[in-house]
Amino acid sequence: MPSFTGRDVLLAISDGGAPPSYLTIGAARSSEMEIINQAATATRLDDDGVARYMADGGVQGMRIVLRGLFKDGAGEEKLRAAAFSRLPCSCRMTFGNGDIYAAEFVVESYQRLGSYDGFEAFAATLLRSGAGSFTPAS
Repeated sequence: MPSFTGRDVLLAISDGGAPPSYLTIGAARSSEMEIINQAATATRLDDDGVARYMADGGVQGMRIVLRGLFKDGAGEEKLRAAAFSRLPCSCRMTFGNGDIYAAEFVVESYQRLGSYDGFEAFAATLLRSGAGSFTPAS
């Protein structure tokens, strides 16, 4: 798999329409994606104190942390509104190799940062709400 830079990750938020139209917020200078699997125990008394876990049991979550540059003022307004609303919003991330991940996310944290080479920067942590969809590059 060829490598690509963090700045190649684009964050877009849906307008909520049907079909949705996405507004690109900006490009990430760095990104982190964490899948969290909280396992459900299936340990019994006769397991001699050795933990066992249920297949497909428990809860799965996803956290995405992005630090990047806004595309324009409309992008900043859209991300800020999503943070203030505390409601899930449909987001789409397009990666440098063409992969796309889309899901409902809640903005857990949002930072509007000072200038970086004349561009306004942001940092955001997004928590997935429900299932998402992954579309590999073609």
